[in-house]
Amino acid sequence: MARLGTFDIESTRNEPRQHMELRRKLFSASLPVAAALLMLGGLLIPVGLDKPITTISTAFREIPIAHAHAGRLYFSYLLVLFGLAALGVSFAAIATLVRDRAAGVATAAALVGGLAGFCGVVVNVLIGYNLAAAATSKAAPLAAAQVLVSANTSFVAVLFFVGYLGGLLVATVLTGIALWRSAAVPRWLAGLFVVGVAMGGSAPPGPLNVALSVPFAIAMVLLAVRISHVAEPMSDANANGVRVESDAYAAAR
Repeated sequence: MARLGTFDIESTRNEPRQHMELRRKLFSASLPVAAALLMLGGLLIPVGLDKPITTISTAFREIPIAHAHAGRLYFSYLLVLFGLAALGVSFAAIATLVRDRAAGVATAAALVGGLAGFCGVVVNVLIGYNLAAAATSKAAPLAAAQVLVSANTSFVAVLFFVGYLGGLLVATVLTGIALWRSAAVPRWLAGLFVVGVAMGGSAPPGPLNVALSVPFAIAMVLLAVRISHVAEPMSDANANGVRVESDAYAAAR
């Protein structure tokens, strides 16, 4: 009986804690990964090929550039796609820092941020992958241009653009408010996160993208450190379970 009691207590205390620590590490890793992928992708995107094509004249101007840098265009947008997916997870990871005060705001930010990340993936497929595919196809330039304009100006495309830009703005502001109100991190770090996302999101491709994304990267790394070291509170059920098993073990002895 004593052995069984000891085993139950240790498994209750240790096994969930190991899962929680693994979850925290995976969550925290999404922040610097998102920053690194987005910065590198922004650095490699050919200049001028980071905006949706909405007119035939723009398409005629960008298709030759994309054709000359097709491989680079595919690879850079691949990094951006994975970076946006990691960014969507990052909002949920940051929400784990917020307890009690502003927890509802942080949860809303995580949901909106995840949706914005998904919309961002679709948007960047429309902007980058479609352009690279059109530039390397054997279609007539006019036909390729018309397809690109149609894809980027359709009603569904506009919805994804709004979901991406609007959702990212809302999620960033809500996250900053939640971090600020909860005092889970220094208030300057909450402000740095909001400013960093705004600067990185508006940065043009090329070396300037990396320079303007430095505040974003710093904020993500510092938040990741906080997430990886945050203490997970033991639930009431687990605490009562440990207490009951401890009492049983003591009685058996």
